[in-house]
Amino acid sequence: MANLLGKSSIMGIVGSLFVTAALAGCSNTPPETSKTNQQGTAESTTQAKDDKPFVITMMNLSVLSEPPKENDPIITAVEKLTNTDLQIQWVPNGTYEEKVNATIASGQLPMVLLVGTPVQSNIKNAMRAGQFWEIGPYLKDYPNLQKALNPEVLKSTAVGGKYYQINRARSLVGDGMIYRTDWLDKLVMKAPTNLDEMYEVIKAFATKDPDGNGKNDTIGLAEEKSIRGFKFILAATGGGNVWDITNNQVVPSHESQAFVDAMNWYKRLYQEKLINQDFAIAERVQNIDNGNKGLFGFRLGDNDFISRHSELFKINPKAELDTSSILKGVNGTKLLMDSGLSGSFVIPKQTVKSEGDLKRILQYFDKLSTPEGQNIFEWGGEGIHYTVKDGKADRTPEQSAKYASEVIQLQQAMQVSDGSLAMEGTYDKYTGKFKTAKKEASAISGIFVTNPAAAYNSPTFDSKRTQLDKIINDARVKYIMGEIDMTGWKAALDNWRKSGGDKVLEELNKEYQADPNKGK
Repeated sequence: MANLLGKSSIMGIVGSLFVTAALAGCSNTPPETSKTNQQGTAESTTQAKDDKPFVITMMNLSVLSEPPKENDPIITAVEKLTNTDLQIQWVPNGTYEEKVNATIASGQLPMVLLVGTPVQSNIKNAMRAGQFWEIGPYLKDYPNLQKALNPEVLKSTAVGGKYYQINRARSLVGDGMIYRTDWLDKLVMKAPTNLDEMYEVIKAFATKDPDGNGKNDTIGLAEEKSIRGFKFILAATGGGNVWDITNNQVVPSHESQAFVDAMNWYKRLYQEKLINQDFAIAERVQNIDNGNKGLFGFRLGDNDFISRHSELFKINPKAELDTSSILKGVNGTKLLMDSGLSGSFVIPKQTVKSEGDLKRILQYFDKLSTPEGQNIFEWGGEGIHYTVKDGKADRTPEQSAKYASEVIQLQQAMQVSDGSLAMEGTYDKYTGKFKTAKKEASAISGIFVTNPAAAYNSPTFDSKRTQLDKIINDARVKYIMGEIDMTGWKAALDNWRKSGGDKVLEELNKEYQADPNKGK
């Protein structure tokens, strides 16, 4: 067994822990209440001697129906590597923002809190008020963490020029399409290369019995209430990334004709019942489950969603998936550049009262960002999720399935680096597919449509973003479902401006006009 830590192999620890967990799972003893449902308050660093694990309470997001257990071997391996005792409260995706707000209101904050992207205005205001630790001055002392944090992405998350967030790193390619290639083969079709072809594939998946069971029971496109694929379609119709620059002015992308064109594309699918009719209330976990049951063959979103369908292959070993972010639109092949992160960890001063405790938490994230820490999330446990051949990691199909079901949720939830320092190896088929898709898209010159106002500050947008976004998002759903027409949509645009949008534009344009680098 390879020695990945230089002392004792953390992967060996992971492997032995999986065996222990499997044996425990065979007992008739009811599962204990997970310590990960406790939050508690920070314990003083006086209890965290070098030989005693440091307690870190955390609130994090779970995208699967079953959150990780207390004795999860991957979490335990992380604890051993970082010499910590992690007490994580896992909150379902659909209620996470509500839970964050309730937790802040209660004053019972964990030591580490996951916040969304973009950060809510109340949290930004708390940062400005000094209620969260500023991490910028400390990063130089944690070189692994500093290297893991993309400086441009970090800069885009600054509040008042200061850094408070430990970002969960993600590719700048955040959108793509995932589809059943076995269904394409059965219907003698090819993967779509433009919007018209995508429509035809989705229609065929919904109407031509692609699973061959003789029933009209398949869905063309699966969507969720956030309309996760809208940005991908908007890029193809020529839309901007949140904001556009028109006539030397910052304007909202939702006022463009391209935005209407993207809505009309979805509206057609809804009218023809080619999309799940409950998309307006559907949760992501519901779509993952339906995909695993073989109810749909096309979805839009991050390419790495392809690796979340391990149950599909257990139910139907002949099922095949593929993914791509390359779609030709009205302006060529375009993608709205992603933020480069998926949520961030922040550290409340109310709970973490001393600089010593702050440094122990930063040390935890620094350890996670080492090659050893990245190995845990990229590969899992040696002998369980991979084997070492010629000094490189290698997976069997069975190990790939175990990795997808046992590790990847924790990788998405806990890893702050991009995994680039993990040991080299051969990825399982579907991890390889989404990494290849992102790499191929990133290699296309001029593919990214950037947010031209990402670095600008609008106090009004910070305070009213939730309200303003809701106006547009609700109207978008109603338009797609045919509950309002173009007159109703224009009324929503007017409402957005009257509710604070005009003030937002005034503030953004003031910064834009003063920006010496604008247009570069």
